[in-house]
Amino acid sequence: MRTIKTTNLVPGMVLGQDVLFPRTGATLVSAGTKLTFDLIRRIESFGIREVIIMQSGKTQQEAKEEELLPVFTEYHDRVITTANEIFTNSEQQPVQARVVKNLVSELLEQVELDSDLMLNLTHLKSYDDYLFSHCVNVSILSILIGEALGYPKEELNLIGTAALVHDLGMMKVPNKIWKKNGVLDAEEVNLIKNHPLYGVEMLKDFPEEILSIVKEHHEKYDGSGYPQGLKGEEIAFKARIVGLADVYDACISNRPYRPRLTPQQALQIIFQDKEKYDPHILKAFISVMAIYPIGSLVKLNTGEIAKVIRVNKNQPFRPVIKVLFDRNGNKLDEPLRINLDDDRNNVIHIKDNLSAEESNAIMQQLNEEPGVAEQL
Repeated sequence: MRTIKTTNLVPGMVLGQDVLFPRTGATLVSAGTKLTFDLIRRIESFGIREVIIMQSGKTQQEAKEEELLPVFTEYHDRVITTANEIFTNSEQQPVQARVVKNLVSELLEQVELDSDLMLNLTHLKSYDDYLFSHCVNVSILSILIGEALGYPKEELNLIGTAALVHDLGMMKVPNKIWKKNGVLDAEEVNLIKNHPLYGVEMLKDFPEEILSIVKEHHEKYDGSGYPQGLKGEEIAFKARIVGLADVYDACISNRPYRPRLTPQQALQIIFQDKEKYDPHILKAFISVMAIYPIGSLVKLNTGEIAKVIRVNKNQPFRPVIKVLFDRNGNKLDEPLRINLDDDRNNVIHIKDNLSAEESNAIMQQLNEEPGVAEQL
């Protein structure tokens, strides 16, 4: 039980004690009642300033998440660290296909355990390790798209392996170029456009199919890509999968020349250029990401700020959210989980997506505090 100001109440909280009429002492709202927007307004209308609410009990799904999250987070970070070591040492020690495949096998197992939880982790990024975290996240996204397309496990491993090393060739490009905060000149652009070819040169131990994916992941369905300007069916199908995942993750990552975009903005950019992507793969990608992609920060009709943490496949407009800030902008001590697909929450809906500026400000505020991964 804890006492909370009525101005900080959030729909979905449960009363721990009866709320009484101030004058008569009769029960206004009974203990155990799950608060709705209308009930909160009614309590406030009587000038009641504080109520007692229950500490949230954990569902079976939440208990499972609590158990898996530290394991997933540790492994996600470890794969990024390993990718860093492999990439950094690639000049002296050739990358071994077996090592990368084994890394991806564990990623694939975690995706199979809880794909939504893994998608949440792809949004917790560090600017300093962009290249390595990007490759790991593209691997996760590519596996998820491959699952939606019906690929068996062995093929998913191949897709994930190719995705994990898809940008290895960037190690041949000077840091000052791919970290440049400004417009690239013609020579710098040429070096960047050759990184898929550099990657193929550095992966001699890998199967031909993986090499074709690495070589062609920047080719576009309309022929506008590089390094060869391939078009449509000329591009390896799995390269089209990795290419789409690559664009999405790059959009939602901080870059030297711009802050991260929101998931919705990333989807908008992809749809504006939909001719660049295989429509079959794009459809599978949308089925994975849903209307409100995991990681989206949204504003509810009741005024609170929440983060999308799970998607409901049959109700794409009503995901599972975690409320982070009350309607007055105060950060909740304990984020509140709400499944919008639950009939008890039918009066609550997502009103709008937060802008990139608003999202980045909130993420910065959360990242300054310990335990952010546990909240998100």
